[in-house]
Amino acid sequence: MARQQANGARKGQESVSPTKGADRRLADLDAIDVGVIQALQENGRIPNAQIARRLGVSEPTVRKRIDRLVSEGMIKVVAVLDPRKAGYATNVLIGVRVQPGRMREVGRKLAELPDVVWLGYVSGRYDILVEFRLPDDEVLLDFLQGAMTELDGILSTETYHVLRTEKIDYDWKLPVEFVEATVGRTVSAGSAR
Repeated sequence: MARQQANGARKGQESVSPTKGADRRLADLDAIDVGVIQALQENGRIPNAQIARRLGVSEPTVRKRIDRLVSEGMIKVVAVLDPRKAGYATNVLIGVRVQPGRMREVGRKLAELPDVVWLGYVSGRYDILVEFRLPDDEVLLDFLQGAMTELDGILSTETYHVLRTEKIDYDWKLPVEFVEATVGRTVSAGSAR
């Protein structure tokens, strides 16, 4: 095994990672993982070969890193649709208070609704915050008077109609101090993941 790792590292190939799957955290990423993530955040369509040249590794290494990061749920590579251009101009946030002990039950029911784009369990005035994207205000009114009132377990709601979004940022960047510390580490044959 050690021989395979040493040979693989010499050829720019993958070596075995000591930390697998859902157990991996940000601190488990090495300089190659970080470089791959940064390249994809700059341009989600960048060719693997170009990332490989930038990082000084082989294209199969980059492909395997991306596949692993995706399969572990560390990253997602997706197209982000502009809802307004797609005909979903009405954006609302709804604060929901629920009956004691029913928060997750109500949350799961709300999450099943097709126009829900985000749902979180929160502390404070509400138990759940939900973001909906709808085609227009008429659909919103129908929803508030229909589907929302039919959900069992809801005590009260408060709706916030978003008039204009100043900033939306789906591309959370790796913390600068983490990147600097990780890129500064020497990636040896035994520690390459």
